[in-house]
Amino acid sequence: MPLGGTRVDSLTGLRWFAAFGVFLFHARGYLKESTSAFEITAIGYEGVPFFFVLSGFVMTWVARPSDTPLQYYWRRFARIWPLLAVTTAATVALMAWWWHTPVSKADIVWTLTFAQAWSTEHFMTMNIVTWTLAVEAFFYLAFPLILRVLLRRSSALLAVLAVLCVAATASTRLIMVGLDKSPEVERLVVASPIALTPMFLLGVCVGLLVRRGWRPPFGVGVATALTAGTILLCWLWIRHPQALHPYTGTFGFFDAVLMPAFALLIATAALRDVQGWRSILRSRLLVKLGEWSFAYYLCHVVVLKVVAKLGYGPTTGLAANTMALAVAAVAALVVAALLHETVEKPAERRLRRLLSARRPRAV
Repeated sequence: MPLGGTRVDSLTGLRWFAAFGVFLFHARGYLKESTSAFEITAIGYEGVPFFFVLSGFVMTWVARPSDTPLQYYWRRFARIWPLLAVTTAATVALMAWWWHTPVSKADIVWTLTFAQAWSTEHFMTMNIVTWTLAVEAFFYLAFPLILRVLLRRSSALLAVLAVLCVAATASTRLIMVGLDKSPEVERLVVASPIALTPMFLLGVCVGLLVRRGWRPPFGVGVATALTAGTILLCWLWIRHPQALHPYTGTFGFFDAVLMPAFALLIATAALRDVQGWRSILRSRLLVKLGEWSFAYYLCHVVVLKVVAKLGYGPTTGLAANTMALAVAAVAALVVAALLHETVEKPAERRLRRLLSARRPRAV
């Protein structure tokens, strides 16, 4: 049964948890006096791989046979570039007029052209999270070709490819054990668009399998427990690094461990929506938070810097730091809501209207 196109609000709800996990990763300095909290929030980085797997699944889920390349690429551009441009401009203004930090024109160009993930020199620009948008832009660019190729492949081959995607990600992390671990080398081997493509491909393969009728052997409850249990194991892995020395500590090493759990969670959540069952992920609150998640992701590091500049940065005392962390989290949420309602949503709507008069043509 062709399920693609069915609205799956649960995936929107899941986006919020991934975005908030990345926030906790960047804000973990507030929890440095609690070893357990500091270590488990370090796993919040895995929200980034989750987004890449989710992106592949969703792109496959909503794929339209009648789309032209122009329509597809324009929708993707309208979805992410306006908010990227506004948050980049705001960051530049803060750097120049408040933080008195040098602003690199090259960094601005690399950021706004979705190119920074291809450069080791400009990888981390003014807003350090925007490198992932350069990766996503590469996925969007390649998706029509990827889908055309994979649509012709058998379900068995798609399943094998999904396993190989996990193995490929694990391989790049293992390679880092024997290489010079300079930031430049790490970015090329672990975080370049090519190195991260297996995560996107895993989402595409699982999306195609689900659309063809494949069903996981359990529901979203078990998939959630599996994901939570895997995160717990990763935390224990951090707590006891001697168990698998020297592998623990490699940048992004848990990516491959969590990828299968993420894929199963996404698939089961989507199927639960299709079947019409109730789900907390589809609650009005979580769906709204999920809608704000992209803006939250883009603005949270800048908000953390602003909050610290105002005197609420990490200090001493767990209670004081926890309160400051809560202030930063709420402040980022308020900014994200404003950005979504006043920039992201209206800009996307207006840009899409520019092509609304064009009648879709079959590719």
